[in-house]
Order: sequence, then structure tokens, then C-alpha cells
Amino acid sequence: MLQQLAFYSILISIIVYILNKIAKTSKFQLIGDYVTHVKTQEKAIALTYDDGPSPIYTNQLLTLLERLQVKATFFVIGKNIEQYTDTVRLIITKGHELGNHSYSHQQLVLKKPSFIREEIEKTEQILHQLGVNQEIHFRAPFGFKLFILPYILSNMGKKNIMWDVDPKDYASSDPDLIENYIIEHIKPGSIILLHDGGSDRSATVAATERIIPKLRNKGYKFKTISELLLLDDS
Repeated sequence: MLQQLAFYSILISIIVYILNKIAKTSKFQLIGDYVTHVKTQEKAIALTYDDGPSPIYTNQLLTLLERLQVKATFFVIGKNIEQYTDTVRLIITKGHELGNHSYSHQQLVLKKPSFIREEIEKTEQILHQLGVNQEIHFRAPFGFKLFILPYILSNMGKKNIMWDVDPKDYASSDPDLIENYIIEHIKPGSIILLHDGGSDRSATVAATERIIPKLRNKGYKFKTISELLLLDDS
């Protein structure tokens, strides 16, 4: 009896561990379509920013991106949109793409389907009200997903937009580390994960200013997510 209990305890622990890894990885999803990068021979990449808008760092990035003539994709949080509407309008005016990063930025794992759907639809409705008419791509908060979120996205005809270059700028105050990681790991079709909200993002802004000219010198062109998806050869 004790041996059976020990066996099942170990088995459950292994299953929980595996499911946790599946939920957190950006390289695998059990259900539905997801994108970590685009298969293309063209040296095209996408800069993406999560957790905004921020009246400080998003605006700094918008000024920088305009000066360097680069378009990016901002995955915004619904609550933040309501708080900083003028910043979102500026993102639209400057010609960048807006993506859906949920309404409250909670982990959408082990949540009720109705809650998950509301998190997606509420933010999408806010963006439509602000004049966003093109397809609105979705990125899961923290990149976490398991069964229900991918299933709902599939039913809504949406892909989960992930990434393949993550310099973990959210945990770094050193722009050198962010810059070096991106330069070392970039490839044609890459999606770069950065953050403009949630905390002090001055290192991200500084790193962005450095990587754009360096990547251009390597022949890379910057695309929005929608533009990059059109280049997929697969």
C-alpha cells in the first residue's frame, strides 16, 4: 500500500512538472496555432514590447523608434489602456501595431473558460473603440498556456504569438546584457520579446537604441508581427 502511494505520488509529481514546463515554454503548445518565429530566408525580424502602455517608457520608445524609422508591435494590457489612453492613441498615430496582452495580465492557466474569453474580448473591444481595425494578435501573459487558453484562441481563429529571442529584460538593469543577448541569438524571422511596462524599463529603451543600428548593419529589416507573418515560407 505504501509502495503504491509512493508510486502515485511520484507519478503525479512528474505529471505536474511536465505540465508546468509545457505551460511555460515558448517552444511548444498542445492545442491550436502558435508562433515563435517565422520561417523565412529574408532577414526580417519583429520587435515586440509587452505589459504597456507606460506613459514614461512607451513614450520614450515611440520617440526613439520614430527617429530610427522602425515600426514595432506593442502587446498592451487592457487595464493599462484605460489608464493611459493617450499613449495608446500615440502608438496608433505613429503607425505601430497593437496586440492583445489580456485585460488584467493574470496567468491564464487553470482559469475558467469564461474568464479567459472575457480577458481577451474585453481588451479587443477597447482597442476597437480606439480605432484599431486590423487583426489584433494575442500574446498570453507571461507566455503561460496549457489547454483551455489555446483551445479558446483556436475557436476565435487566433494564434498565440510567442517569441524566440528573450533577453529577459524584465530582470535586467544592464542594457549591455540585453543588447548582447539579442545580437547573439537573432536570426531571419525572429520575434524579439521586450517590455515597456511593469517596472523601470530604461535599460530596455537604451538597448533598443543600440540594437537597431547594429542589426541594420547586419542586413536586418524591422517588421510588425502582421508584416512578418506574411513572409512565412512554411
